[in-house]
Amino acid sequence: MRATWQSFWTDDSPIEELFSTLSPSTFQRQFLQGLTPVDAPAIGLEVSKRGLRRRPHLAAWVLNGRVQRWTNVLQPLLRADGRFASGLQICDLLPFLQAQDLFRPEAWLELTQPPRRQAGQSFLLFRQTLQALPPAKLRQQLEALHGQLTPSLQQRLPLPDAGWWSALDALPLAGVEQLGLDLDPQGSGWRFLFAVSDQEALLEAITFPVALRAGLEVFPLALALDSRHSIQERYALEVFPRYRHMHTIVGYPGEVPADASQWPVWPVHEALLPARRLQQLMQASVHVPSVSYGSNHLALRGGLSHQKVVVEAGIPVDHKAYLGVMVTGSKAASERRSPFECAIACLAGASDGWCGFALSPGASDQWVPLACLTLLAPWRDDARLRVAYAKQVDQLESLLGEPRPVGYSHQTPPDLDSSIWLRRCLLALQRPSTEALDQFLAEGWVDGHGIRTYSDSQAIADFIHRPAEELSGWCSLHDCVLANWAADPALPQAAQALQQLRDRLQRQKFGAYWWPLDALVLSLMPRGSLPRGVIEACLNQSLSPAVAAVMPEAERERVLRFSRALMLLRHGKAEEQQEGHAVLEALIDSPEAFRNILMMQLPEPECTDPTTQTAWRWNGPMEGCLAPDPLGYLAAALVVSVQERSR
Repeated sequence: MRATWQSFWTDDSPIEELFSTLSPSTFQRQFLQGLTPVDAPAIGLEVSKRGLRRRPHLAAWVLNGRVQRWTNVLQPLLRADGRFASGLQICDLLPFLQAQDLFRPEAWLELTQPPRRQAGQSFLLFRQTLQALPPAKLRQQLEALHGQLTPSLQQRLPLPDAGWWSALDALPLAGVEQLGLDLDPQGSGWRFLFAVSDQEALLEAITFPVALRAGLEVFPLALALDSRHSIQERYALEVFPRYRHMHTIVGYPGEVPADASQWPVWPVHEALLPARRLQQLMQASVHVPSVSYGSNHLALRGGLSHQKVVVEAGIPVDHKAYLGVMVTGSKAASERRSPFECAIACLAGASDGWCGFALSPGASDQWVPLACLTLLAPWRDDARLRVAYAKQVDQLESLLGEPRPVGYSHQTPPDLDSSIWLRRCLLALQRPSTEALDQFLAEGWVDGHGIRTYSDSQAIADFIHRPAEELSGWCSLHDCVLANWAADPALPQAAQALQQLRDRLQRQKFGAYWWPLDALVLSLMPRGSLPRGVIEACLNQSLSPAVAAVMPEAERERVLRFSRALMLLRHGKAEEQQEGHAVLEALIDSPEAFRNILMMQLPEPECTDPTTQTAWRWNGPMEGCLAPDPLGYLAAALVVSVQERSR
């Protein structure tokens, strides 16, 4: 049984020091301490001016939408028959909790009133959207989500009216980043949190009280709205510390700043928290680089996360402050190796070479090893890799010494992607190419359009025992192959490939064919070669619904996070690279952790657009399947390569 938060929220702990100033009730303590940091890696309490003499509100960040998980979390609010006091059941909430094409996996639970066991406790569920949604897109997505709810919940959660949407359109907002359900027996509603890119324009547009406005434009802001109230009737302005302009809480290097310089100086106002009380909250901090958790160690950080000013009819009516603590990483008790060190150990420990995947022809003994040799070429003289690298070169010497078109393995027909990796490997090792290889690559070009994976449809058709006319997808132009060519400026016609790639990206026509996420391909591109908009789109991309539907939840999450980490490390800003390292730290704790973290997709041969394929098979070896790599050497090589480039 996993240890709970109570194992390190003890009477003399930094967490107790943080939360005790808010005087949580026995119920609140038991509720939060009963959660596990694995299932709920962040917990918090919120105090308000209106409720200064009452118990704080509580919140917890829950990582997935499984029925049993939420039944356990919400158990204190459920009656003996499994229903809430309002009559709702857990299953009524699942369309919101389990939606995958709109939200990130986790959800926030907030108890927004003093707790009452099984007595009509209202609560709030919030989820972060995959990307900031402008009002028109938000309205479309909200209507679709509303249509998936049970009739009883639809009745409790009517959609915002036309006037609400019209008022929203007039505001200078960057898009909604969080969407929530406020479930109250007296009347439920939708809750929204909008990102703000032009602080000064927003403060003017919402006529934020002038007395409180001075200096606010330099702080990160967000606007919270409620479907039950027009913007003129009620809104809340959320204010974040200055460091959030550049860093996330997780990505901040070292201890998060905990001082008044991070926050606005508020005037004395009857609706605001007393200055002395707020100063005390600003200085509250949890920074525990390592705390025992079973056989592992967790890293914890916490403090004042954000403030919120509630305005009704133009008048400030309340001021809230949220204190939280979260798990930001974990280390083994024996001082765990970094993801980079784990990658090196994974590659150095390969006994039979750097093969990969397990498709019907067997493991890839050409394409994957060639890609690894290319990616790892800058590290081939590293003492930890030297032997394994030389061994892999020896195993492929027949190809490197007499280059020719190659395929996935020695059993399969040649393809352009594998052959490009051979050509790139030759360049990295300063070895000559041959006319046969260069001619094969040149024939794969469709001038002005792109590159095919298979130029000879009959050869691959014979291999998979399908008629050639059924291979219109496999033998079409593939952007992931084009990106592989464009990624190496030393290749012949690399400039042409890069121009075609940029054209595809600019017209939003780019889509990886053999990979479920574009970032897995575009993370190969040299730093500085991609527009910022493309990077952001990759970071916000999700798996197609059909792919996500057949993947085990844990595997789906690992693939998404690994792809995001690669993109952040290769193309991210400085603070984003820190986030990328943090993501990898959470994913990779051993050389074995690279297994199954990288996944190919093998569309049906006639499918020209994998996003339109509605049926996939998980962990299969042939067309129509999703194929994770059980060996992990290519994933390890990718981590080493982005580490080298980002230093």
